[in-house]
Parts: sequence; C-alpha cells; structure tokens
Amino acid sequence: MRAITRSPARSVARLVTAPVACAVALVAVIAARVARPLVLVRIGRLPSHEIGHYATNVEVHLCERDAGVHDLPRRTIDLWYRAPGHPVANRQLDRMWARVIRIVPSWLGRWADAVNRALPGGAAHAIVHHDRDAHGLYPTMPPHLGFTDAERRVGEEFLRRVTGESHPRWVCLAVRDAAYKRAQFSDRDAHKDSYRNASIAAYRLAARRLADDGYWVFRMGAAVAEPLGVDHPRVVDYATNGMRTDFLDVYLGAHCAFCITTGLGIDSIPEIFRRPRLFTNYIPVANFGKYGPDVVIVPREYESVRDGRPLGLRELISLGDGLTSCTSSYGYEAAGVRTTDNDADVIAEAALELRAMVEGREIPRDASTDGRQRGFWLLYSRLDPAGIVSEVPDHRPRIADAFLVRHRDWCEG
Repeated sequence: MRAITRSPARSVARLVTAPVACAVALVAVIAARVARPLVLVRIGRLPSHEIGHYATNVEVHLCERDAGVHDLPRRTIDLWYRAPGHPVANRQLDRMWARVIRIVPSWLGRWADAVNRALPGGAAHAIVHHDRDAHGLYPTMPPHLGFTDAERRVGEEFLRRVTGESHPRWVCLAVRDAAYKRAQFSDRDAHKDSYRNASIAAYRLAARRLADDGYWVFRMGAAVAEPLGVDHPRVVDYATNGMRTDFLDVYLGAHCAFCITTGLGIDSIPEIFRRPRLFTNYIPVANFGKYGPDVVIVPREYESVRDGRPLGLRELISLGDGLTSCTSSYGYEAAGVRTTDNDADVIAEAALELRAMVEGREIPRDASTDGRQRGFWLLYSRLDPAGIVSEVPDHRPRIADAFLVRHRDWCEG
C-alpha cells in the first residue's frame, strides 16, 4: 500500500483542536491590541482559491500601502492566511507571494481573524483589500513579484524547446467558456454566469494574423470546453496539449507582449506584471472604468430577444433595469435582452490595434477617431447606476475603434 504523506503544516492543523486554536488566537489578538502604540498588527484572509483575486487583490494592496494611500502608521505588520477549506488556485503564485508577504498557518489566521472581528476595535486590525487600481498606481511602481534565477531558466528553456527561438514574442489568449466555472465550482449555478462565456472559434482569425506577423500565440486555460482549432506552427493550444502547469501559467502571463482575454482569472497575471491587455466580449459596461490606458476593450454586444434587433449603449441606458451593470444571465433574460459574441473581424482588428500600441506605432486613425472615444465616455458618464471611474483624471482604457466604427450607437454625438 502506498504511504500517504502530509505536509507538516497540515499535520499540525489536524492536531490543533478548536478550543486550543481559539485560545492561541485570543492571546495573539490581545497581544496585538497591547502592542498597538508601538506597532499596528493586522490580519487578512487571502483570496487564494481564485487566481484572479489572489493576483490583483494582493498587488493592489501592496501598491496602495507603498503609496501611503491609507495613511497607516510607519510600523505596520500585515499577516495573511490562505482561504481555509479551499485548494490554492495556483501553487506558483502562492509560492511567489510567500516570498513577499507574511503568511501564517490557516488555522491560526482563521481563528485570529474571527476573534479580532468579535472584539471591539477589530476594524483597525483587519486588512481590507480589493482588486481595482483605483489610484492609477501600476504605472508608477514595478511589480511586487519576481522570478528567481532558477525559475527564469525553467521558463526560458520551455520557450526555447517550444519555439526554437532565444527571444520569442508571444501573446496569451484566454477565452472563458462553459467549462470555466463548472471546473471551479461543481455546485454553482453555471447559467447565472453564462452571459460572460464566448466561443473560441471567433478568436482563430486574430491568432492566425498575429502568428503570421511573427508572434507566438499561447491559448491559456486550466479548463476549456473545446480545442482552439488553429493549424499554425506559431499557435500553441497550451490549454489542451498537456503543457499546462501552474508555473507556466504565471511565467507566460508575466512576460507576454500582451494578453487577449474575455475577462477571467488568468488575465490578472499579465495585469499585475504590467502587461497590456485586450478585453473582448467584455461585460458589464459599468466595469469599463476599472481599467487604465494599457487596456483596450471590445464591448460584448446586445440584442432584443423579441425581434433580434441590436441594442446600442444609448438604448441600453434608456431601457433602465440596471442593464449596463447587470451581472447575471437571469437579469438580462428578465429584461428581454440577449448578449452576443463579437465578430471575428472586430476581435482581430482590435488585436492589431493593441499590437500597434505595444510596438509604439501610431494607431490608424481618421478625423473622427478621437471623437468616437469622447462620445463613448460621454455616454458612459450617464450610466445609471453610475459606472466605475478612476480616482485619477483621464486614467481610463481605450474602446477599440474597430468596434466603435461599426457601432455608432455606442457613442454620443
């Protein structure tokens, strides 16, 4: 019979009973209260079970702390613990964060957090975190994560083996489909989030065009519904061909030229490493202001269920029902609205638009290009409920001109 091995941390956790854990946590929390005049000790739960939040929430927290956004005492110690009862979403990301932040055993952190919240004054000792760079700090400071020399060698060797090149350029392609949430949460209502799913078929043209121009394209994803289906020597269906590992998910995302995504957890790796991103089939509209100028967005499209008529942003706003901030398939269905995939040509043109930005070339434009951008954001300012906006003036993404040219009813004027 094969022996079952457990990590020392798990073995210790199994031996710690609830009363003992509670007692240890109580002592730790009281000690933190007593020490507060000298040092502020805080506790926070890591969203370690979801790669997207595990990446961005911690990175934004560290950026805001370094920038003094929350006016914390000079001597502040933050202690984190992993989400109890859930597997870590990505072991490589977890390993890298452990080199940067203080992570305590989950059993201790969980009880300390609970005791802290139960006692008066707990808010001052709790870490509050979120996933939005509201203050535009990413461009002002380097990423907090880095690879060791050994890790870099592993990544470089993988790329040499796959591409045959010493310095390849590549794009990460991540398209959310029906397999995404089903793989994460077996008991979750998959239809609720289905309005965010898209077909990989619409991305084949963009992959071919980028590959023809010398880029490698890695199709990302830990769980996908179908193969990419592109027969091109520079297009790698990494999600389905057996290459995928937690390490490579992070390495490829951290070093890509840019990322094409529909908005899912894996695209947060390029985000925290300050890599540009193209959001396609993106929804809801009210979230657009969450991003900065290194992002290009192709909005997801809408149509009337009753007659199949396309619905522009002006009409969506006039319909009300909070459609521009709706985050449930059931909400759209109740309003008689259906969301539809972007056209393959629009996605490909938007990818070339972002590529031009990345390469420092002038984006093709005509006399109306800037007017279309202003027109979209003018409509955006009229959303009800209001859309997300940055704390920094003019810190906002670009709406793909390939989309606005085809959809004039997404611009004011």
